[in-house]
Amino acid sequence: MLKRLLNKPDAKSYAFSFLGNMASAASQWIVLMLLTKLYGTLPMGNYSLAMAWILPLYAFFSLQIRNIHVADQRDSYGFNLFFSIRLLSAGAFLLTTLLIGALFYKDIFTVFLFGGLFKTFEMLSDMIHAEFHKRRQIEVYSKMLIFRSVLAIALNIVLFKFLASYQLALISLPLAYLCSLAIDVRLLKGLNFPICVNFADKRIKKVVATALLTGLSLLLVYMLPGIPRFILEKFRSNFEVGIISGYLALVVFGRIFVQSVVQNSLPRLAAHFDGHNYKGFLAVLKKDALVIGTLGLMQFILVPISNWLYPLIFNADFAGRQGLLSLIFAGSFFSFMAFVLNNGINAMKMFRIQLPVYGAVSALSLMLSYLLIPVYGLNGAALVFLVVNLCTCVLLFIPFYIKIKAAMAAAKKPVEKLDLTLSL
Repeated sequence: MLKRLLNKPDAKSYAFSFLGNMASAASQWIVLMLLTKLYGTLPMGNYSLAMAWILPLYAFFSLQIRNIHVADQRDSYGFNLFFSIRLLSAGAFLLTTLLIGALFYKDIFTVFLFGGLFKTFEMLSDMIHAEFHKRRQIEVYSKMLIFRSVLAIALNIVLFKFLASYQLALISLPLAYLCSLAIDVRLLKGLNFPICVNFADKRIKKVVATALLTGLSLLLVYMLPGIPRFILEKFRSNFEVGIISGYLALVVFGRIFVQSVVQNSLPRLAAHFDGHNYKGFLAVLKKDALVIGTLGLMQFILVPISNWLYPLIFNADFAGRQGLLSLIFAGSFFSFMAFVLNNGINAMKMFRIQLPVYGAVSALSLMLSYLLIPVYGLNGAALVFLVVNLCTCVLLFIPFYIKIKAAMAAAKKPVEKLDLTLSL
């Protein structure tokens, strides 16, 4: 299947998307590796705890307007409107991050400061990349991801080597992301269309009304892996937070390919659905599910060699935990499949259905975490990860199935017309 995929005309886009996402994930993973190797497991736990706050906040304030913009193939609203919203939300994100760090985590406030800054710059770059994504110029923004990641890795290695404080060394991240943002702005100007930021545009309120719901749903998505970490910190230790964060860090490499596939598929899925080509829509989605599902199963190859691999990457604290790793990989498989279903739902513009789904599984995660983690520790956290991702797949599949069945049935009636426009 992978060979067939690479032989397609858009193989170049898949390759660049994969490399861009891989480089981006590698730059984040190297931060964890350097923290563990040079400073110990506890500092990595502190950094992971800060990111467990920052990433959900980033998800919420991004408002999922990238997906809305890319799925809007008719260009009903335009880039300038979405970029104006993103500027406002980025400022609100940074302020909220700094307040949480100052009020609740004064001892690691610098981590919140630098983490908030680099994610703010990433939020602005992401909206610029969305315009290239919509135009299917995936190679352009993928190269920028690679450049940003290489720069971040280089700065990480230098500053982590020569600075005694890991918190100060994290300034490498906002420096790299700021340089990348400056280049992204120049690339955007090269598209030769008028760029105008207008905060007075009356359509902003209309878009934000829907974007807040999609932002809340994405907030819950990012909170899902963070909830067990918060409970581990409360009832166990930051050391155990560092352990599970290290294992989940390598799962991110699987998600690189997942993101590459769904990013490339979203414009095509939206075009098929808007054009009432439901067979083409399902064909693309089934192909994605097969490729991504195969990747999810391939993770288990790492289990027999985990006692050698993970201590090599991190340290000896990661040896002798094969059962824990198997639970994490099982949960990761279902999380990959949830990506496929969620991508289909985005293409169908069913943005409002995501909030109740992710609200339900977040409540389930919180309940199970309180029940299992104080008793079973890391294994309890991994079991929560598995059950929650399985339930996410089921809850996403139900509305997806109902919607596609109704759309296909209505398409067979020559008199009726489907209202599949972007409803914001």
